[in-house]
Order: sequence, then structure tokens, then C-alpha cells
Amino acid sequence: MTGRVTPLGFSVLAVAGCALSLAVLSARPELFVAALPLLLALVPLALRAPALDHRIAHEVSRARVLEGESVTVTVTVQARASIALLELLGPLPAGSVVVSGRHRAAMALRAGQTGRWSYEVRFEGRGAHDMGTIAVRVRDRFGIRAWEQRHVDPKPVRVYPRIALLRSLPRPAHARASVGDYVSAALGEGIEPGDIRQFAPGDRIKQVNWRASLRLGKLYVTQHQRERNADVVLMLDTLAEGGRAPDTTLDWSVRAGASLATAYLARKDRVGLINYGGLIHWVKPGSGRAQYERLADALAWADVVFTYVAKDLAVVPPRVLPPQAVVIAITPLLDPRFTRATLDLAARGFDLVVLVVSPVEVTRRALAPSPTIDLACRLWTLDRRARLAELHRQGVAVLEWSPPEPLELALAGARRPRPRLVAAG
Repeated sequence: MTGRVTPLGFSVLAVAGCALSLAVLSARPELFVAALPLLLALVPLALRAPALDHRIAHEVSRARVLEGESVTVTVTVQARASIALLELLGPLPAGSVVVSGRHRAAMALRAGQTGRWSYEVRFEGRGAHDMGTIAVRVRDRFGIRAWEQRHVDPKPVRVYPRIALLRSLPRPAHARASVGDYVSAALGEGIEPGDIRQFAPGDRIKQVNWRASLRLGKLYVTQHQRERNADVVLMLDTLAEGGRAPDTTLDWSVRAGASLATAYLARKDRVGLINYGGLIHWVKPGSGRAQYERLADALAWADVVFTYVAKDLAVVPPRVLPPQAVVIAITPLLDPRFTRATLDLAARGFDLVVLVVSPVEVTRRALAPSPTIDLACRLWTLDRRARLAELHRQGVAVLEWSPPEPLELALAGARRPRPRLVAAG
């Protein structure tokens, strides 16, 4: 704990010094008498610092929340010796607001007394924060001296992007041999009826189609089509963004990525992620709850990192980009390097879908309304339509999304060919 003289102490010291100087120079004893109480107030400065014995503990109600949700911070102070005045400054990360209570508190405690204080913090945007540092200041009863320390007890809080429930999803062109929700052309175990044939030795009784058997006078069995899953790789553009946090194109792209990942994982697909920007970070495809945690952590940390270095997808390991995976590129199309990367994927034969997050309305909301801004946004919209039309002409499936419209509208408007899925085995 670090001790120091407070501004009040310096003020008292200055006034007392001036009064003593005037008393000596003017030989007026009444000035010395007037300065005497101030000199007595400064006595604690000459004394040894008292033993400050207290214990601080704090808790955060939740370690993982979604955007717009709140956590409650509770601080408990136990004083073993009397404390004249205790000031506390609780953690308030950037991008968060206090919705209940205050993140500053002051209290006076007697020996053996326990004080408790809490406040509620809402997180407007995604990210990872540490709510483990509390600034503590203890003052003496006259306010002349103060002692400061930092109570550090790591309390990480991860804020994940909001998730929209999706029913319409881009359909993969290829399936894997694992069980999933996509109907394969191959016959075998499944719930979708595929064909009817005559009963043969080895067939099970539960496969018998009794209606066809009674009509044809012979035993017939129903064959079912196998259900398979697919590999899905989300490719997030972190080269550039537009707008103002927490309403930037990257924030909306991350929300779209989290929603798509949740929907595909619910269908038992294997989902991976590539953050394509100043730093390329990837999560290899996987399934299950643990995979969602890995994807959510990577999306929460996604950010624009400036660099002059040209990026190349060749540095991404092949296991992150399986040859039959559907790649969903999520981008505002602000940087031509990402456009070249998507065209490279299409040229290499990947099943590619480009989800374009329109930056026009996002940028408009971040600027003051004016006729000039409206005209610039109209011209920008026309230029972007020409660029999207060029991607269409090159055979790339493009879906345009203009937040804050529901993502479901953009996905439901997809016009993609629906080839029969070919199972691997």
C-alpha cells in the first residue's frame, strides 16, 4: 500500500506556512495563534502510518454473457481495524455501462465490521474483459493522508455475439460419411424413405412395408436414404470495417458468423473458422459443444489489425479447408485483397458462398444526417451493386445483407443450385 499526502493536506500545509511566515515578518502573535489549529491538523504527517488491516473480496455473477446482457459485481470489505474513510473504484471495461448502482463507493467501517457493495454492468459489444482489478484508497479521519492499493483477483468475462435463430442455410454440395441431417443418395440406415424392393434373406422385420406386401401378395421392404453431415468453413473478413462500435460491419459479420455456426452445429455438421485479416487465425472444423466454445472465443476476439503484408490462403493448413467443404465468406467487400482471396477459393473448386454485409446503412448511422451524406450513400450503393454483379458473372453465389435487417431474409433469398449430395461411402 502506497501512502501520500492528499491535496487537502498540501493546502493546509501551504496556509499554515504562509500564516507562520506572516507572523514572523509582521511580529503579530495573533497570526501564530490562527495558524496553530492548522499545525495541529498536520501532526499526523509526522506520525508513523497506522496499520491498515482490512480484507477485500469481490465476485462477478457470470463469466460468459451475450451482447446486451449484464453481470453483477459484488464487493465485500472486512475491516479488522477501524477505517475512517474507504473509497473503492470497481472495474468498468471499455464498451460497458453501469445500469444499476455505481462503480464508485465510499464507506466508514468500525473494527470487525463488514461492508458490502454491488453494481450491475451491461456489455454493449463483444469481447473479452478482466473484471478483477479494484482501486482502493483509505483516508485518515482528517483527510490529510491517504493510502492507495490495487486489489487484483482475475475475473475474466467473455462477451459473445448475439445469435439469431436461422432456418434457411446455404446447402452444402457434398456430404461426409458421418451421420447428420442431409439426405444422401446412398441407401442404408436412415429415416427418409428411398426405394421399395422384395424381401431378401437378412432383412429385418421392421423394414417390411406391410401395405405394399398386402397389395402385391409378397413381402417387400422399404429402403431408406442415409443421413450425412457436411464440412462448413466460415471465412471472416477482418481486413477492414466501417461504422461505429458496437455497430460496425465487423460486429455484424461476427454476429452472422456466430448464428451460422450455431445453426450448422445443431445439424451435426463440422464447422471451422478462418479470421482473414492482418493476422490469420483459424479453428479447424469440428462439432459439438466444445467446438462452439472454440468458435465463440475466436469470434469474440476478432478485430481489424492493420498491416501492409499481403495475405495468402496457402498458409492455412489443408485440414482447415477440407476439399469438399462449403466456404461461407462473410465480408463487407471493403478491401480488394479479400475479394481476390474468395475468387481464388472459387477457382480452386470450393463450394463458395459470399455473404456481403452492406456497410452503407451502418456508415450512414455513424454520420450526421445531411443531403451530402445521402447522395454519397446512393452513389456508393450503385458502385457496390456493380461489384456484386461482377461476382455473379464469375459464378460466385452472393447473398447481400443490410443490417439491422434479419439475417434470415438474406439467407432465404438465396438462389443456389441444389445438387444431390454425394456421400463419402
